[in-house]
Amino acid sequence: MDVLIHLSREIADYVLQGCSVRTEAAVMDRFGISYNTLRKIERGEPIRASVAQRLLARIEDERVA
Repeated sequence: MDVLIHLSREIADYVLQGCSVRTEAAVMDRFGISYNTLRKIERGEPIRASVAQRLLARIEDERVA
């Protein structure tokens, strides 16, 4: 069974504001998540913990760079 978590509003807003082009390829290239996951984030739904960890790592790398 997959563990699901809700992202903080701050992280969700960062992702949503960072996706000016909302295509599968653009979302995957920028954040390493699928377009479907982006839509879940947009609706405030939980996402798989493993996906959230990957997303948070990408954001951290982006903020450090």
